[in-house]
Amino acid sequence: MENKRFVLLCQHFYPEMVSTGMHMTELAERLTELGWQITVYCAKPSWGAEADLSENTIEYKGIEITRVNTRGDQKKSLLSRALFAISFLSSVSLLLWQQRKQFPAIVVTTNPPFLGLVGWLFSTLFHIPYLLIVYDIYPEIAVNLGVLSPRSLITKIWRQVTHLIFRKAAVLVVIGRDMEQIVRQKLPAHLHQRITRIPNWSDEKRVRPIPKNENSFRQEQGIHNTFLVQYAGRMGRTHNLEPIIEAARELSSEKILFQFVGDGAKKQTLQQLAAEYNLTNIQFLAYQPMESLSDMLAAADLALVCLDEAFTGLSVPSKSYGIMASGTPILGFVQPDSEIGQMITEEACGVVLPNPTAEQISQTLRNLIHNTSTLDAMSAAGHQAFLQKYTLSHAAMAYDTALAKMVAGLN
Repeated sequence: MENKRFVLLCQHFYPEMVSTGMHMTELAERLTELGWQITVYCAKPSWGAEADLSENTIEYKGIEITRVNTRGDQKKSLLSRALFAISFLSSVSLLLWQQRKQFPAIVVTTNPPFLGLVGWLFSTLFHIPYLLIVYDIYPEIAVNLGVLSPRSLITKIWRQVTHLIFRKAAVLVVIGRDMEQIVRQKLPAHLHQRITRIPNWSDEKRVRPIPKNENSFRQEQGIHNTFLVQYAGRMGRTHNLEPIIEAARELSSEKILFQFVGDGAKKQTLQQLAAEYNLTNIQFLAYQPMESLSDMLAAADLALVCLDEAFTGLSVPSKSYGIMASGTPILGFVQPDSEIGQMITEEACGVVLPNPTAEQISQTLRNLIHNTSTLDAMSAAGHQAFLQKYTLSHAAMAYDTALAKMVAGLN
């Protein structure tokens, strides 16, 4: 196909292989293999990146990556984060303005939240269609975090901006059934046909089950005859992680290790709680290199996925698919009607505990630790479901179809 080319706008990208950075990098790699020419405009890495950042423009696996200059800091105060988002938006807009004739299509993510305005602007002015990948829905997340009042002027304006971005998109990709319901409510009925649900994924070439006795990550961490409960990823404000610390306190006499791998706004709070209780059955690790991802995920006997009830449908914990790829059962602190809650139940690949107490978590873990047959069945079911539905190959083909239709003007 001629014009099989697009520009991808996203804050995180290689070498920032965490959260959306990993997903966007993996997707771009696979779409490149399917014949797409991709240019990426992203910010300079700030989480877990290890690479030479002296060059603003690099090529990675056939993908041209340009890192734009920004001000502020996304890890600091609200004002600093706002400055970062505004400067990133401005830099991307200017760069795209200069290069706009090169791209017949735009792909844009909702990170940072106003980035979709770039797609709206260039679609309005130059009729360049854009595909919007909805990872988070704002301003609802900010309201539910208590950052904004639901009746404030900022909230009302932000809501209208979100509606503009959604309505102008040629394709709206949502990553969960719960999210799709919310997005549908923001669109008139005649635009519902633009919504397509493409779940997130894990790279089947990168993540696979690894027997515990062959697992290098367990060996490196000195984990032998201990039941490992692992949380890997961002420890953000939307993640209800505190109950697991309370459960660790109740289970201090059991042979269970609770491992937190990653970073985020809640990490320090969790560390302080563990120190306050003087817990020796909790381990905190930094983000691990991508080459150890498969061993790290497969090292766990049970992997934790969580999302506070207030954010159901506004976000989807996509780490679930890597866990399934590794053959690890899931302990989900999620609502039963959420995308991940439904998936865990449908695929019989774990246990759902909505709004759990420490006592409920402790009892569940005591039952599972002595029931290896149940864990083995969950592991096998999860991995089989992953291969059938949630691989990078499945996702890339779905995006390839949606992009081809958009570029051809069929949406």
